[in-house]
Amino acid sequence: LDPYGMEVSWKTVEAIAKTQALDCWYFFPLSGLYRNAPHDPAKLDLSKQASLDRVLGATDWRSRWYNHEVTRADIFETRGQAVRRADVNAIEAYVKERLQTAFKGAVLDPVRLHHKNGAPLASLFFAVSNTSSAAVKLATDMASHILNSGRSSHKRSR
Repeated sequence: LDPYGMEVSWKTVEAIAKTQALDCWYFFPLSGLYRNAPHDPAKLDLSKQASLDRVLGATDWRSRWYNHEVTRADIFETRGQAVRRADVNAIEAYVKERLQTAFKGAVLDPVRLHHKNGAPLASLFFAVSNTSSAAVKLATDMASHILNSGRSSHKRSR
């Protein structure tokens, strides 16, 4: 899957996984996700929330990525403010967890690609829908070779 932005819904991912016959390379759009999950939750409008829900197929990202901090305004009053605590590593790990709920064979660690300025662009995941040990081994051996080649050519600190 190579979506234009965040156009692939989780329902599509699940449909592929349910075949148990198709493996999936998923070029997951980290930059689109970052745009829609800002550090400042005041900028997280309903449209962005709906987009994230559709792409991730879940709503628990809100509680996992955002932390509600309480600060003391004065002796009598406290103020609450939410901030995004999840960095790109945590977000990428969450996406892998989500893929593992659909693809029961295997989901390999992704290769992260970056923009020229170093910002995360996308993560290339490989997921196996077939649970047969022979199918999983064959698919993951081939995909690991490809992903490891990509890791060495796109070496960046994570």
